Amino acid sequence: MRRILFTMIFGLYIAVFAGGLGISADVDELLDIIGSPPADFTLNTDYNLNRLIRELELRGKIPITYSIAPYTVRDILDITENYPDALWTNRSLRLISPYIIKNDLFVIWNPGIWLRYRSQNEKLDKFGKMNFGVGGTYGKWSLLGIYRLDSGYYSDPEYYGVRWERIAGKADQVYARYTGKNTYFQIGRDYLKTGLGMALSGIKPYERIQASIDFGEHFNILWFVGQLDEYTEIQDTTKTIYNRYISGHRAQLTWKHFQIAFNELMIYGGVGRQIELYYILPFYAFHGEQLNHRWDDNTLWSLDMKVLIPPFRFQAEGILDDFQIEREVAADREPVEAGFAVQSDVALLSKPILLTQSLRYELVTPWTFNQELPWNRYLYENRPLGASEGNDYYKISANTNFFGKFYGGNLEFHYIRKGVGRIDDQWTAPWIDEPEWTQQFPSGIVERKIGGKISVWCDGLDWNFENFSGQFAIGSSFLFDKISNLNNVEGVNYTQWEAKLDLITRLWYSGF
Repeated sequence: MRRILFTMIFGLYIAVFAGGLGISADVDELLDIIGSPPADFTLNTDYNLNRLIRELELRGKIPITYSIAPYTVRDILDITENYPDALWTNRSLRLISPYIIKNDLFVIWNPGIWLRYRSQNEKLDKFGKMNFGVGGTYGKWSLLGIYRLDSGYYSDPEYYGVRWERIAGKADQVYARYTGKNTYFQIGRDYLKTGLGMALSGIKPYERIQASIDFGEHFNILWFVGQLDEYTEIQDTTKTIYNRYISGHRAQLTWKHFQIAFNELMIYGGVGRQIELYYILPFYAFHGEQLNHRWDDNTLWSLDMKVLIPPFRFQAEGILDDFQIEREVAADREPVEAGFAVQSDVALLSKPILLTQSLRYELVTPWTFNQELPWNRYLYENRPLGASEGNDYYKISANTNFFGKFYGGNLEFHYIRKGVGRIDDQWTAPWIDEPEWTQQFPSGIVERKIGGKISVWCDGLDWNFENFSGQFAIGSSFLFDKISNLNNVEGVNYTQWEAKLDLITRLWYSGF
C-alpha cells in the first residue's frame, strides 16, 4: 500500500513540476517516468507463443512462470528484450507487433481454408474459416474483440451455437483489461487454464470478470466469476431455462524452483438465479457458504504444483469433487469423486531447435464433475471444463515437441481406457440400494484406444507496407487410433484415421 501511495504521489509531483516549467507531458510519458507498465493483451492461442514460453521456462531462459494460461504480450516482450538474437525473437515480435501499439487501434483479419480427410466417410471435406477483429490501447487499458467464422462448425456435432446457410461462428477473445504493476483486472470473454488443465483446461473461452494481485514476490491470488451457457429443459410446450455460473479463486505460492497453488471452483445456477456476492469475493470459502445458504451447488477443489530444475520440470495436479468423511447412512457410501495428473518434461536440445520429451499419466474416477442437478455439471457448450476425456478413464501419453525459427510440431503416442461413465449421465446412486456395491474403475464395458498424432506448422513470407503487414501460415496433422469396444459396445472394434491441412493468411493494420 505504501508503494502504491508513493507512486501516485511521485507521479503527481512530476506532473506538477513539469507543468510549472511549461513542459507538456502526456499520459504515456508520465507512465514511463513512474515505471508503470503499458497496456497488455493475452496471447492468441493460434500462434504457439504460449508453448514457446513453456519451452523457455524449461531451459531456464526465464524464471519459473505462473501455471496460468494464456500468457501475455508483456511476457514475450520481456523474453525478446533479454534475448534479442535468439532464434525465436524475430517471429515472436512479428506476431505480437499489432498488440504493442500505444494509444491507437489495430485491425486483424485472418482468412483461410482447411481440408480434412477421414476414414469414417472416405472423402475430402473443404471448409472456409476466418478470424477478424479490432483492438486498441490507451494508457493502461487494452480492448480486444476477435471473432471466428468457420464453415466446419456447421457439420460439427459438438458445435454449440447457431448455424445459418453453412456459416457458423462465435466470439473468441473479447475483453477490456486494465494492467497495473502487480495486478490486472479483466472483463470479457477469454481463455483460462490452470495447472495441468484437470480442473480448467482452457479449451474454450467464456465470459467472466477476473482479477489478480501479486502480494510481494512469492504470493499471488486470482479470482473470477463467469457466466456459462444456459441449461434448457423442454416438457410438452413448456421451456425452462436454468442460468449457469462459475466462480473460482486461486492462491499460489512461488519460491525459486517450486510452485504450489490451491484452487476452489463453484458451478451454480437455477431458474432466475443470479450471481451471488459471496461467490465473487476472493476470501470467501465457497463450499462453506453454499452449505450455510442451503444451496446444492457443485464445489471442486484442485491442488497443483510444479518443480523446475532446468532442463527438467515436474508437474502434478489433483482434483477433488466429493469425499465422504462420515459413514452413518447409506448415502455416505458414495465413492470418492476425484482425479489427478502427473507430467514430466525434459529438454533434449536447445540448438539448433528446441526439442522436448514429455511423459504424462492422468485419471478421473466415475461420477466426478457430475451432479444430481444437471445445470451444475462441469460442462460448457457440451464439452468438459476440465480434463478433456471427461470422467471414468485413465490415459498414458508421451509427447515429443520441437520448436524452430519459424516452424514447430508435436508427436504424440497415447493409450486410453475409458469406462461407460459420462459427465452428462443421469445421476444414479447404486450405493444406496446395494450395501455390497463397489465401484469398478473404469466402469462397465471399457473402451480401449491406442494410437498417435503428429502435427507440424510453419509460417513466413512476411511483408510490410507502411502500417499494413501480412504473413502466410500452414499447418497439418495426422491422427491414427485403433479402438476396441468402440463407444463401450463389447466386440465392436474400429481403426480410424484423420488427415488435416490448414492454410491461413494473417493480415493486420496498425495505427490510425
